[in-house]
Order: sequence, then C-alpha cells, then structure tokens
Amino acid sequence: MFYVRVLSAVCVLASSWSFVGSTTDLNSAPVKRDEDEISRVLILEKILSDWKQYNLFLVDSFDGERPWEIYRGVSFLNEIRFNALVPENSAFQKERESYPTLSPANDYRSMMIQTFFENPKHAHIVIRPKEKIRLPIGTPTRIFFWMNASSQNARLELILHQHKSKEIVLDLGDLSFDGWKRIEKKLEIPDRNVRLNRSLRYPFEIAEIRLIPGPFQKKGEFVFYLDRMGILVDTRDEAYPGAEIKDNWGTGF
Repeated sequence: MFYVRVLSAVCVLASSWSFVGSTTDLNSAPVKRDEDEISRVLILEKILSDWKQYNLFLVDSFDGERPWEIYRGVSFLNEIRFNALVPENSAFQKERESYPTLSPANDYRSMMIQTFFENPKHAHIVIRPKEKIRLPIGTPTRIFFWMNASSQNARLELILHQHKSKEIVLDLGDLSFDGWKRIEKKLEIPDRNVRLNRSLRYPFEIAEIRLIPGPFQKKGEFVFYLDRMGILVDTRDEAYPGAEIKDNWGTGF
C-alpha cells in the first residue's frame, strides 16, 4: 500500500515534467532507461519528503576529495582518476536536489577505475577508500549510484564492516550494459547486524568495493566509472515487531 501511494503520486508528478516528454520513442532503449531512472528519482524524492525517518547519506560524489585505492590485480596497471565525465540526463540532474551538499560546481567529475585482468577466472579487484566510510546510525535499506560500463562480464559487491561481526557482502549488480546507468539495489542486512546497530549503536562502515569478473570476461584491460553513491538509512529504533514500513519498491532498474 505504501508503494502504491508513492507510485500514484509520482505518476502525477511525472506527467508535468517537460523532460519526460510525450513523444518519446518507446522502441529506443536509452530513452526508455532515462524514463525509468527519472521515475525512480521521483519516488526517492517523495519518500524523503513524506517519511522523515529516512536519511539519504551521500557516500561519495567521486569528485576526487576522498581518495580511493586499488588493491590486488596487476599493480602497475591499476589506476584511479577523477575525470570530468558524468551522466548527461535529467535523472542525474534531478537526483542532485536530494543531496543538499551537492551543486554543479562540485558534482562534475566521476571516478574512473582502470585495471588489467591477467587471468579473469581466478582474479578479483578490491577498491577501497583510504579511510572507511562510516554510515549514520540506522539500518541501510537501499543504495543508489551511477555506473558507466561497456557490456563487461563482471559484477560488483559492496563490503560493510561492523564491530563484533563478520564482513557483510552485498550484491551491487553487474556491468552487462553500455554507457551510464543508475543502479538501485535493496540492501539485505542480516538481522543480527541490525540488532547490533540499534541496541549497541555499532555503526556500519563501507570498507571496500569488489570487482569480480565472470567466466566469460576476456583477459586484458578493464575500465569502468562510478559516480554519486548514496545510501538510504532508516533511522528509527523499532519498538515492536511489525512497526517497520515494508520495503516493496521492487528490485530497481
């Protein structure tokens, strides 16, 4: 019911935005992706407006202010650069409004990750912030970020650390598409870790991102881009079972 109310409101909003357009060629995959992305951004905007217990935490805008490093792989071919290359669509611009600290002046670069797979079947790359990124107290429920890929046979994982716990491995999806794409994923945090966070105030920390090649990834250079990553955090302390709002947004686009 929660999702239906939000989606209905978004449909009304979306019809009034000129950038959605009524003459769109529905057979065009890039245009269809743009429409899907703006719809998801409007849903997020509505959630943040109506449900004050949700905090949208900016993990990184990947503008170069926070250093990242590549571990493993062929080290002398590993490189991270921050380039003036960002998505050029209405969803990216509209989403910026949900991050109060961002503006066009500090949101015009993305992080390029370049590495080399000598033997893709037996290798993976670890990308780490120089210092772990601590999330606000609360339950991480959903992650949003932008990625530029080239139909590569690989996937990403996000690794969270928490005191007195094993690492938490979260799937971020694959790179089997071309160009920029907004990725949205529901985060499945184990109940034990949620309890540690709520009762003992043990925060979650982003420790690393893993790039894992698939069985059909070719040997050689591998390049992709990341931009603007945020995590939606539910800051409530649940007083009784069933008090939570059901997260039934679906799997994202």
